[in-house]
Amino acid sequence: MDASPLRPTVRVDADDYVPCRCTIPTEIYTEPPQRSGLILIIDPLPDLCYPFPINQCFGGFMQRLRTLLNRLFGTLPGLMLVAVAWDALIVATLAPFSGPLQGLGLAELLRLDFSDAHRVGRIIMLYHSLAIPFVAALVYLVLDQVPIGSSGGENSGQGLPKAVRSIVTPITVGYMLTSIGGMTFAYAASASGGRNWIFHGVYLVGLSLVFYGGVLLAIALWPSRRWTEDPARFSHLAGVPLERVAFFVVALFTLISAAIGGAAGAFFGNGMEAFLAEDIVRVDPHTIFELMIIAHLHIMLTLIDVMILLIVIRTYRVEGRAHKLAVPLTIVGTIIVTFATWSVIGWEGAHKVINIGSAFLLPGAFLVAIWGFARLVREGVGDGPARAGQKLRALLSDPVRFGIFFELIFVNVVVTVPGVYVAFNLETYRTPAYLAVERTILVGHWHVLATLSAVIALLLIADRLGTRGWVRQVVGWGLLAGSTLSFLFVNLYMFRQPGQEKAWTVPIFETGIAVSLVALAIFVAVHLMGYLRRPAR
Repeated sequence: MDASPLRPTVRVDADDYVPCRCTIPTEIYTEPPQRSGLILIIDPLPDLCYPFPINQCFGGFMQRLRTLLNRLFGTLPGLMLVAVAWDALIVATLAPFSGPLQGLGLAELLRLDFSDAHRVGRIIMLYHSLAIPFVAALVYLVLDQVPIGSSGGENSGQGLPKAVRSIVTPITVGYMLTSIGGMTFAYAASASGGRNWIFHGVYLVGLSLVFYGGVLLAIALWPSRRWTEDPARFSHLAGVPLERVAFFVVALFTLISAAIGGAAGAFFGNGMEAFLAEDIVRVDPHTIFELMIIAHLHIMLTLIDVMILLIVIRTYRVEGRAHKLAVPLTIVGTIIVTFATWSVIGWEGAHKVINIGSAFLLPGAFLVAIWGFARLVREGVGDGPARAGQKLRALLSDPVRFGIFFELIFVNVVVTVPGVYVAFNLETYRTPAYLAVERTILVGHWHVLATLSAVIALLLIADRLGTRGWVRQVVGWGLLAGSTLSFLFVNLYMFRQPGQEKAWTVPIFETGIAVSLVALAIFVAVHLMGYLRRPAR
């Protein structure tokens, strides 16, 4: 039979032909498909009717793909996993170009720019490409635990509530554009050594979208009496939950602090030059742009850590005396530290006030950690009498939750105490002989705190995703042991005398980093495979 040129045809081999099993909607088709021999004539839409084997494979694949995308991008746990996998992919992408793998020569082969001339700019872009997805993951955790909008939570039947969706959409698109634009602009150089500034524009668009999502989040977190909880268990002020006040304050302060960094960056090339804070610590006086960036990078990490503490409090429902002390202390400390850090831009004595604010923040975290340890023991052995060994086994039985509360105290060992020690001996560390040592401490101190924050966030996400069995043990103990090993020996490497050789510590803390990365890879791989294998509904 001759097919009309206006009617598309699908040719099917005789051995593979199976009668079409698709449903013909009467409102679309005026007449059913015509079959003649080996020719199936489809009128009028060719992609709505296939012989069964094609329909089964292609249609089934598209259905599974839609289901997978809905699970990953249509639920808050899925979005958390995507953000973790995104950052893990960036780290894995850069691994062949750093450390012992540099000798492979892949950078030259791929024409990537790792020259010293553009090192500062690359590091700045890399920091933001990693930090913005991390902040997005924290936003997902907040939205997962803190009620907002009319529904106050995730509706599994209808997908994400409208209020939540309005926030996660710009946040998700924004962090992806930030990372793609930032990493491409930073490392992909043309044959002439130049940059494609379109990717820098993509990077800025991504940052703008994330900022917009942050504004919506702050509005959604507005504290009021409608969110009142049990006053006997949780701290309130005039009927308003102080926990929600804390979330709102941190969100608002983070937006202002981000705007300070963005305002300085807006003058790039017009009085503002890219720099790393550790390179100008001994420069006097600093320019206004340098002071703005210094304030920006310090307060952003501080506010991220406060948000993580609040997420821990909310996730595990810290209550009673611990809640009524920790949350007010956190609010007061956050306000003091934030305003003092902003004041660094115009007031040299603001550093002393920062220490006062820290004196409020640290006890709050310590109280939460003690409460968490007590709860783990109580869940393991009950309220009755128990031997010390039983309590210890109960405490260590869950490495994920133990690790979260452990890090709240351990941060004082590897960050707070070393920082205070340097502050009390600042005159020594500012002598010319200690120049290299001081710079190493400045770099290491910041990276230890940032990485420790990431470990807590990853453990929170692992717990939220319901990681169980051997995966929970491997991920929990892998992250905890690996990070602890690396943090301790990084501090040994940093605190050395001028001219003293401590290269022996490098293989040890690099082993700790490797263990942590393997645990991260296992976590991402197992959960992604779980999403792929889960049957479509």
